Amino acid sequence: MVVRRSGITVVGGGGGALGSAVVSRLAAARRRVVVPTRHPGRSAPVDGVTEIECDLDDLASVDRLRSAVEAMGPWDGMVSASGGYAGGRAHEVDDQAIESQIAVNLLGPWRLARAAAASMIAAGAGGRIVIVASSAVLEVIRGEAAYQVSKVAVVRLAQVMAAELQGHGITVNTVLPTTMDTPSNRASMPKASRASWVRTDSVAAVIEWLLSDDAAVVTGAAIPATG
Repeated sequence: MVVRRSGITVVGGGGGALGSAVVSRLAAARRRVVVPTRHPGRSAPVDGVTEIECDLDDLASVDRLRSAVEAMGPWDGMVSASGGYAGGRAHEVDDQAIESQIAVNLLGPWRLARAAAASMIAAGAGGRIVIVASSAVLEVIRGEAAYQVSKVAVVRLAQVMAAELQGHGITVNTVLPTTMDTPSNRASMPKASRASWVRTDSVAAVIEWLLSDDAAVVTGAAIPATG
């Protein structure tokens, strides 16, 4: 039986395909969930889920998010399920694509994890941080340089944070899904075989476990979710 922590879990990217699957699982388990979003109120209300306006590109906005979460109760879980993809070979990709990939795949998760860690340290009760990366970090794939570099960087970030936060009872792990079966992936790859694609709910189940007390001894891990 999974023993679930009782504080608040913040799910970045909670409106996306994977993020919404994570939110649904946590809400069904009666965990309190906060979803930071630039456009609160667009999603249908869910019991136990609170949307808070936040722009992860804005440091002041992230600070306000932290204060709002702490006013609700202890922040003891964080998931970053947001991300983006851009193709292009390293010697051809332009600066705009590089900066965009670093912003969405590294800096956004970093800012959210930094706020979560600071809040967890201040509360003194430990916590769980989970960042979604990609199975693309496991091998070199030509033609997606900025994407791969940003995802490798976020895995190393999690490993560094895991080492630095271990004495505070805070675990930091990454999940590495392969291509997920989402509406956007189906639309962008209509002719691709979906036999090896993974369901978002299956990846969300791994994330839910990493957030639990049963996963207290797992930190600094990069867990493939490849089917």
